[in-house]
Amino acid sequence: MNRRDFLKALGAGAATLAVSGCIYSTRKLSATGKTNKMPNFLLILIDDLGWKDLGCCGSSFYETPNIDRLAREGMLFTNAYAACPVCSPTRASLMTGQDTARLRFTGHITAIGRHRHPRNSRIIPPDDRMYLPLEEVTIAEALKPAGYVSASIGKWHLGTEKYWPQEQGFDLNVAGWTHGSPPAYFYPYENPGSKWNPSIPTLKGGKPGEYLTDRLTNEAIKFIKANKNRPFFLYLTHYAVHTPLQAPEALVNKYKAKLKTDKSQRNATYAAMIENLDANVGRVLWTLEQLDLVDDTVVIFASDNGGDARVTNNAPLRAGKGCLYEGGIRVPMFVKWVGRVKSGSICHTPVTSEDLYPTIMEIAGNQAKPGENIDGKSLVPLLTGNGKFKREAIYWYYPHYSPQAKQPAAAIRAGDYKLIEHYDPPKVELYNLAEDISEQVDLAEKIPQKTEELTTKLHDWLKSVNAKMHTPNPEYKPGRTKQKT
Repeated sequence: MNRRDFLKALGAGAATLAVSGCIYSTRKLSATGKTNKMPNFLLILIDDLGWKDLGCCGSSFYETPNIDRLAREGMLFTNAYAACPVCSPTRASLMTGQDTARLRFTGHITAIGRHRHPRNSRIIPPDDRMYLPLEEVTIAEALKPAGYVSASIGKWHLGTEKYWPQEQGFDLNVAGWTHGSPPAYFYPYENPGSKWNPSIPTLKGGKPGEYLTDRLTNEAIKFIKANKNRPFFLYLTHYAVHTPLQAPEALVNKYKAKLKTDKSQRNATYAAMIENLDANVGRVLWTLEQLDLVDDTVVIFASDNGGDARVTNNAPLRAGKGCLYEGGIRVPMFVKWVGRVKSGSICHTPVTSEDLYPTIMEIAGNQAKPGENIDGKSLVPLLTGNGKFKREAIYWYYPHYSPQAKQPAAAIRAGDYKLIEHYDPPKVELYNLAEDISEQVDLAEKIPQKTEELTTKLHDWLKSVNAKMHTPNPEYKPGRTKQKT
């Protein structure tokens, strides 16, 4: 079954969905949407969720009825990309609408405070920023002049304490801090064996048995209820489904049993985390219905990078998190905007996470005050069918040795063609994604004119954004086996 047929099948599904003791009802929505006040924005960002890790994206193993319904009620983007194959640079790009290379924030923040590379690597990654500069205008800061109250609930991972959400325009920060993965998913959210992240310092209280994704959802619901009468921006950025893989035992056992008959995936705990996540997304959406805020709220759902190939099967995409093949950067994304976006619509135009910033700014209107040097393009023309969406290409610069892939590279997608320039070992690859989504047939030598054209565009782009480039490793010796980072 293809994606379009799957969406049609979902449309014929049950009229109501049970969600953690609540009923996420399917009430009839207005044709035009209400305009009582400025629109609210609910941006749900998931960590490490792969392109095929949802039912609406074609999975037969993971069970995500609430997220599937959200996708069905808005526009699903089949060619959506993260700005980076790892988390924190994508988040910086999303928050500012700028390319990671322009921000000089191309590698993820690590616990050791530097970008890692093998001793005998060919290149040394650039010593770029490991924080989001306070001078950059975040979504929260841009919306503040328009009267918005903003909350960041969940993962932040954009710098040390002086760069946390409350210093970047957010009125509320819950569970956002320096590091990118939680010490644990169960209360008291501590890892006694680790000296650098024993607990999440901005997450207060809790009780035995509490699960982190449930708790963050509770905090999100509390924020929505407290601000139902004023425009709000809620950045609900779950730590799930990032490692450590931990989930409620009953759900884990459910998927252990399912693995006996469905071999399309392989990790029961990861599947359980996804189902729990889905239930919690349903709880937030049900809250919007309960408070009669559905028509007033633009809901955006996305992932910060591709799925981790060590725990999820990204097929038909190649590889996964940490590299610039499709499995590392293509992500699920959809937008629900009642009265402006047609339910069940599907968009095949390539888009990227940095497009969300100008999209939110355009929807918010002239009262919002965005920053400068915006690289993203507003998705409003695609969402509404009015106006033109123009973009020549999408670019990536990832000169780092990720823990997952250790494949530093840069890439460009222009139309159906995608070129990857690898740095270690040096190699250029060209793929036609319309014919070869799995990136198995390298066309670089077969179509040399296209290869040269895209390579030149990629190099020109790096110069135009003043990217801080990698350098040769003076210790590199050909033939020597690479050592671990």
